[in-house]
Amino acid sequence: MGERIMPTKEEIDSLIMELWDEIFTLEGKSREELDIKYAEWRKVEPLLCEGIDEVIVHIESMKGISYESLLIYKEVKEIKVRYKQEMDEIHAKINALNKQK
Repeated sequence: MGERIMPTKEEIDSLIMELWDEIFTLEGKSREELDIKYAEWRKVEPLLCEGIDEVIVHIESMKGISYESLLIYKEVKEIKVRYKQEMDEIHAKINALNKQK
């Protein structure tokens, strides 16, 4: 069987930087997807002009929300969860690499 060669500190640092690049890319993609959804949402939910946080509180209290608005709200939540999971996985890899150093 082949001998396992431990990566150098420089190689680990390089891997960590690549993972941080992935995180920044994911953050950008997430922002783009959410901006598109928020624009779509503004068309069906006039309260969005007041601010997204207020609308989320309003939707979660379920008072007079249109079906379309609720669907977009669910899609926004799914986008946020998906990107958070991906970023959490990358952060776990970074932490593991930091422990190897």
